[in-house]
Parts: sequence; structure tokens; C-alpha cells
Amino acid sequence: MIVTNVRKKNLVKQGVCFTCMKGRGEYNLIHFFNPATVLVDGEYVTTKENAVLIYGPHAPHAIDCNVGDLYFEKFSFTDDAAAELLEMYGLLTDKIYYPSDSCAEELHRLFDCIDDEFFRPRKFAGNAVRIYAEQIFLTLCRDVNSDSPEYNEKIVNTFCEIRKAIYSQPNKEWNVDDMAKAAKLNKARFFELYKKLFGISPIQDIISLRVRIAKTLLGTHKYTVAEVAEMTGYQNVFHFIRQFKKHTDITPKQFEKQN
Repeated sequence: MIVTNVRKKNLVKQGVCFTCMKGRGEYNLIHFFNPATVLVDGEYVTTKENAVLIYGPHAPHAIDCNVGDLYFEKFSFTDDAAAELLEMYGLLTDKIYYPSDSCAEELHRLFDCIDDEFFRPRKFAGNAVRIYAEQIFLTLCRDVNSDSPEYNEKIVNTFCEIRKAIYSQPNKEWNVDDMAKAAKLNKARFFELYKKLFGISPIQDIISLRVRIAKTLLGTHKYTVAEVAEMTGYQNVFHFIRQFKKHTDITPKQFEKQN
């Protein structure tokens, strides 16, 4: 993807209308701070505040500032990889998106970054511009395609802190009861939310983490199976061997020989 132009927080006075009915030959991602009437898929639509629109390279463009003065920011981009990136992030051209307030703030921050890199003569500026542009795609994608809109930020942060604690102390004797108490939830609700947020149950998350660590330790050929079991939080070496084989289809000894 090649970013060809950046315009940060432009002001267009009421009554001005932009049209390009043959398309501009490149993609344009536009973040409207306030309402405007835009042509989308052959129809004129008046947006709400903080709308985001991605015009395709051959789509007719029309922006009518008939509602009032218009503030917007945008960047233009091209290249064959652009279409692949949009597809990967599930973003469609000629469609209006309405990000949350927090997402809109983050988009504005990223526009500041992309604008700064685009116009300053810095080493690897082109790389930085592409990274920030893709970060805009990612931020918008995560917001408009959120799998957990019902969970507030406090809940998500609590679960993230619990998971960080697990990953920082994998050899600790973790149990769901204690984790649920830390989240101030009953055991069943905690288990349900953990799996929805991270795509894996808390117990399986711990086991998978321990197995990954065990693989690394066994690969050094410095520790016995019993030592690795103890280092990864297992009190019983046979329990460790059973769980390792269940996840890898081979025993720790077989893994060690193959690596």
C-alpha cells in the first residue's frame, strides 16, 4: 500500500460541494467530524457526526457541505495490496461507518501521526506512514466489528489483568474460584466471559501456556522431564506428561528427542 496524500482536519465552508463522478483512481479514507451529505453507492446520504467513509478508486465522489461548515481529515492510498488489506480487515468501500467516541479519538490521534510522518523528511517515513495507515484500518475494524460490545472497558481491563498475572506466573497453582473472586463474579459467569473474550477457557489457557513453556525448556536439553514439570507448575510429573501428550500427541521425552 502506498499513501499518496494526507489532509489533517480541513475546514470546508457551508455551501461548497466537491464532485468527481468518474472516481479519483485511488482509495480515499475520510473521517468527517460533523455531518455532510455524501454520495454512497449511487445515493445521497446525510451522515451523522464522526462518520468514516472509504471511497473506492473508481467510485463516484460527491461531498456536499449543505448541513454546515465541515471539518474532515483524510488520506489517499493506492497499490494492489490496498484492496487485500481492506479485505483482510473486513472493511468495505462505499460504506459509511460510525465508530465509537473512543475510536474516533484514536483515529484522530493516528491521523496526527500519519500527517507528521508524511510531511517530514525522516528516515523510513514511508514505512511509518504505512504502519499508521494500517493501524487506522485495524482500529476501525476492531471497533465496528467488535465481538463483545456488551462488555464495558472496566470488565475487559479486569480480565486482561488476570490473564497478565497468569502469564507472568505460569507455575502458580491457579484455580477458577480465585480468578472469579478477583473479577468479583461467580465461577460460571467468569468462565463464560473469559472464554468469550479470549476464545479459550481459563484452564485450557493455563495448560496451553505451560505446554509452550515446557517445549522451550525441553528444547534446551538442560532439564529432566521432572524438572520441567515442576518449573511449569505441576506437582505430579505423570499429570504433566498426560497433559503434554494430549496437546502435542507425543510425550515430553519424544519431543526432546525430536528437537
